[in-house]
Amino acid sequence: MAKLLLKDVADVKLCIAVSSKGKAIEKAVKWITLASLLPFNGMGELMLSSEYCPEEDLRVKNHDIIMRRIAPTGINYIVNDMDAYVYNNLVIISAKENVNSDYLAAYLDVNIENYVKCLASGAAVPSIGRKDLLSMEIFLPDVKTQNVIGAYWLTYNAKKRLENKLSQLEQIKNREIFNIVLKKTRRV
Repeated sequence: MAKLLLKDVADVKLCIAVSSKGKAIEKAVKWITLASLLPFNGMGELMLSSEYCPEEDLRVKNHDIIMRRIAPTGINYIVNDMDAYVYNNLVIISAKENVNSDYLAAYLDVNIENYVKCLASGAAVPSIGRKDLLSMEIFLPDVKTQNVIGAYWLTYNAKKRLENKLSQLEQIKNREIFNIVLKKTRRV
């Protein structure tokens, strides 16, 4: 297993959306914001706005890893192409050719929070800068092991999202049953 730095295995872009003041933006575009990033690699609502310039280096691509720069607790991994851009205080991490992006996403998801806490040293809200992020050590196993770990991580997160959805549906069902029973008892 090789021990490398993040800068050796990925390209890293700290994102800052620039205001479109004075520039004509033809149509509103979708932006991934801090609020869009949900646990277990979930993606919430995207912000639709024409107030910022959709620069190409902020466009999210398939297999990109998105991370919060401030108080990172995990990452989000883009599994399917989406026509969206990454907003302020987020980081785009793109695995280099020799690295399985699923594995890198899994590795960062498991390790980034502790790494940032070690760097924070007393900060009220932990955050990470480009230099520290590029210096993060990454343990890189052989390709077969990367594939297995990456596939497991994707499956695990999909399972957790389904469990959360099931829990939400059960709550709705229970509420409806309660309301039906309550209505019937009021009539009696």
